[in-house]
Amino acid sequence: MSAIATALLATTLAVSGAVPLAAPPGGDAAATHQPGGLVDLGIDECAWDVNDRGTVLTTTHLVRGGRVLPLPGGLTSARFVNDRGQVAGEVDGRAAFWDGSRLWMVGALSPDHTLVYVTGLSERGELVGTSGAWGGEPAAFRWRHGVMTALEGLGGRTDANDVNDRGQVVGAAWVGDTQHAVRWEADGRLVRLAGLGDGSGSSLATAVDDRGRAAGYSYLSAGSGDVRPVRWSASGAVAEVGPQGGALGVVADLSDRGRVIGWVAPPGQAQQAFAQDAGGPVRFVDPAAGEVTLMAVNDAGHAVGCLFTDDGERAVLWR
Repeated sequence: MSAIATALLATTLAVSGAVPLAAPPGGDAAATHQPGGLVDLGIDECAWDVNDRGTVLTTTHLVRGGRVLPLPGGLTSARFVNDRGQVAGEVDGRAAFWDGSRLWMVGALSPDHTLVYVTGLSERGELVGTSGAWGGEPAAFRWRHGVMTALEGLGGRTDANDVNDRGQVVGAAWVGDTQHAVRWEADGRLVRLAGLGDGSGSSLATAVDDRGRAAGYSYLSAGSGDVRPVRWSASGAVAEVGPQGGALGVVADLSDRGRVIGWVAPPGQAQQAFAQDAGGPVRFVDPAAGEVTLMAVNDAGHAVGCLFTDDGERAVLWR
């Protein structure tokens, strides 16, 4: 697995670890403005998601209207919130989903699977994720109303990363040691997405919008170590996202209005968080704000993520 793919996996697994909160549950977040439109929400943990109503989800809390609230339904950590206020996360390390009135335990694809991760949530309350066991080959799934369905692969492991309101899922399907970005249609049909260069390198789709457009990363070729942030059209055509001259990086999320956010390392420079509207220039978070990673963006163009300081992590909002 590549260094950047390992970093993405570590980010996903980090959801289960809670850290102290700067403001007490039910209290006001001590938000402060930073350079370049960055707002420190005053919470000592990462922000993972933001819905179109402006609710921000951190590892163990919701921030709504400047108020810090506990997770609903007995969830102990979380990763996704939709516009209906439904939340996907975990209860003591087990994948779970709060549907607004009931807590569901997600379960596993197979009785021998002990590792289940939810990696995407739609407005319909459909979940996607990965189910597996230590030493085994993980398998991607979709879940709705208590019914879990495996997603077909290309002969190896599969990884699901996001699902849209049409039921399309994106992620990767593996052939040997190479991962290929894919989209599963609502009927389960697998569509391979093109890679950059000669197409021999690994690629991964991290996000999908309601038009079936996707985003993620692609290597220029097998063994090159040159990985670029990319977008895919609804037809599967690939285009690089980044400054002129290329940049190592990843698109972390994509809004229905075509804004992507993620992080890149331009040639000769340190890693930087960025945003790009469809057809527009790449815009970076002001380096004076510190080390920032953006994780999610809503349709208003507001992004959330983590500000890393000498004292730990802080939840941030970037407009």
